[in-house]
Amino acid sequence: MKKIRLCTAIIIGFIFVGCTQPTPVDITPHQINAEADVIYQKALELSTYYDLDSTKKTLVLLDRALIIDSLNPDYYGLKAKLISELGNLDSAIMVLQLADKREAITGEYLFQLGLFQAAKNQDDKAKQSYKRSNNYLKSVLKQYPDSLGAFILQQAANALYLEEDSLYMNDVNAVRERFSDCLMEIEMTRRLKPSYLVKRLKEIEKDYLFPSDSEMDSMINEALEEEGLTLENLE
Repeated sequence: MKKIRLCTAIIIGFIFVGCTQPTPVDITPHQINAEADVIYQKALELSTYYDLDSTKKTLVLLDRALIIDSLNPDYYGLKAKLISELGNLDSAIMVLQLADKREAITGEYLFQLGLFQAAKNQDDKAKQSYKRSNNYLKSVLKQYPDSLGAFILQQAANALYLEEDSLYMNDVNAVRERFSDCLMEIEMTRRLKPSYLVKRLKEIEKDYLFPSDSEMDSMINEALEEEGLTLENLE
């Protein structure tokens, strides 16, 4: 599992890289709930361990955080990332769709959703997710023009929406000049073409015998019991 998670981490890590529109987009940051954030920080730390037991415990922590604060995009994003690392893209998509329904989603997670949808051959839905991600991230860049992370994602979302990898960071010299203090990050990401992310996700899901829905429930129930909780408490 460690090898699978490391491969997926490279893909999903593309979403979070950074150095440090037709309709209006609300990019107001979500107000952090202190109680939920304590749990989330524990989940973040635990998620760095590449083993199934840690993943199960992290998912339980995220569900606990979501009980307290169901509108934090980062909780859904990390949960979807972990589930995707188990090879279960269908469940990862459902997590992000729920976040979207609750208006608890941002440009980076719309991009993540688009990747998962494309890997499941949901091309029309993926295209709409990329489009929305692109619009959202353009709004972010208007307010934070020095955000390399937002710029890279916007470039990738635009390239995938238009189905043309060559549009991704096509003027490298201009990008280097604009983000002259982040040259290493630029070199690390500019060679990783957006379409490769979808291709690799498909390969990972194909190669990985991910748990069924009932097995996932069983896994989570097991971890919940250790916390003195049940699935009913989380609904």
